[in-house]
Amino acid sequence: MLTLFRRIRRTLVSENRFSKYLVYAVGEIVLVVIGILIALQINNWNNESNDRKKEAIILKQIHSDFKSNKKQLDSIVRINQKKLNAITVFIDKLLVHPDSSAIDTLIKYSNDIYTIKTFNPSNGAVEALINSSSFELIQNDSLRNLLVSWQDVYEDYAEEEQLERKYQLHYFTPFLRKNINFLRPYSKLNLETIKTVEFQNTFLDKRLLGSFVLEAIEEEKINYYIDEIVRLSKNDD
Repeated sequence: MLTLFRRIRRTLVSENRFSKYLVYAVGEIVLVVIGILIALQINNWNNESNDRKKEAIILKQIHSDFKSNKKQLDSIVRINQKKLNAITVFIDKLLVHPDSSAIDTLIKYSNDIYTIKTFNPSNGAVEALINSSSFELIQNDSLRNLLVSWQDVYEDYAEEEQLERKYQLHYFTPFLRKNINFLRPYSKLNLETIKTVEFQNTFLDKRLLGSFVLEAIEEEKINYYIDEIVRLSKNDD
């Protein structure tokens, strides 16, 4: 094709047909420009296609992580609800029957009362994404905003979990170990201890801190964030 253009150009110049040559030259420039534009468009299409493939991989990882986070959070909620119910049953029994009957209840629900589980969501992919240029590949603005806000939302919730954990590790458990004889649950010492205000307040505080964890899930809209991220990161392709 280029050889043909050169021959035409030489013919026009040799025949002194300048006006026709000028028209030809302009036409040749237009063709070159069109060719460049087509090449650029093809390159843009290729880049866009590659970006969408990368975005699909990112969304797949986020979707998988937050589906797992949802299952873990549901488990956390069930454990905490079961724990609060156990503590409430024990406190009610303790207030009415501060005797061996209360100790029977404590023994029955001891596993639920002592259980404490921390919500550890998979945040690695989100943290790495936000701190990289790949974050710009996500086209959905709502999803981008949720991902940016997620870490702060989680950290605010985690503060309540840490308060309960610290209370249990540094006060609740040490207090019971010091004042309750686990080898002789119905001993006179235990029967006297469970009637004290300090013992009863210890369980009231434990229940209060546990309720703060469940309230934080609602107040920080943890379920909402997870559900929306799962929904918006779903790839229907």
